[in-house]
Amino acid sequence: MITAITPTGDRPLAFSLCRRWMEQQTKSPDQWIIVDDGITPMAKIPLAANYVRREPRENDPKYTLADNLKAAIPHIRGDKILIIEDDEYYSPGYVAAMAAQLGKFEVAGMGRSRYYHLPTGGYLIIGNMRHASLAQTGFMRSFIPEFRKVLIPGKLYIDFAIWKAARSKHVFLDSPPLYVGIKGLPGRPGIGRGHDPKIYRGRTDPGRKILKQWISKDYQVYLDLLGKKNAK
Repeated sequence: MITAITPTGDRPLAFSLCRRWMEQQTKSPDQWIIVDDGITPMAKIPLAANYVRREPRENDPKYTLADNLKAAIPHIRGDKILIIEDDEYYSPGYVAAMAAQLGKFEVAGMGRSRYYHLPTGGYLIIGNMRHASLAQTGFMRSFIPEFRKVLIPGKLYIDFAIWKAARSKHVFLDSPPLYVGIKGLPGRPGIGRGHDPKIYRGRTDPGRKILKQWISKDYQVYLDLLGKKNAK
């Protein structure tokens, strides 16, 4: 049984895209836990989702990712758990590919992350092969005790902590791309350097050719958001 966990809040556009990508999966999760701590609760919740409302608190840290993930733990029913972030692109084969790696390893994920800053066309391929970003990480149920320990309120880089704590782990490559880290969508700001346009240092994609190459099936969805007709 596969459980997907999506922490979210005040990102209606991003989540609507996430829902679309999840509905296109060739292998759907058996359970989708959505933890929402937005100021405005989600208006449209997928029918089969396990929706968890975590009301914002006055003493919440600036970044509540760890709190939201911790709120999901009591609801997990699956043996294989995937973190699905709300503002990323997941191709139709993503869940199936991740599920295939889990079982062989306690923690698995994809390396050499692709970042694409949608407003500017900035793009990067990160050289990570010793760990995967949180949005590309999955783990077995046996890892939940360690997962719980790394969820420290306000903690930013949960992915590093997960991979450091993992006993059996594997980073693999996706070709063709199964995931792209989409940056710069509207809504509550994301965590991490990929959301800062400065890190792309001139690596820009004015004709959106890279976007089309990386997201060959669904690139037009993002072009529509930009008001563009086609990538050349």
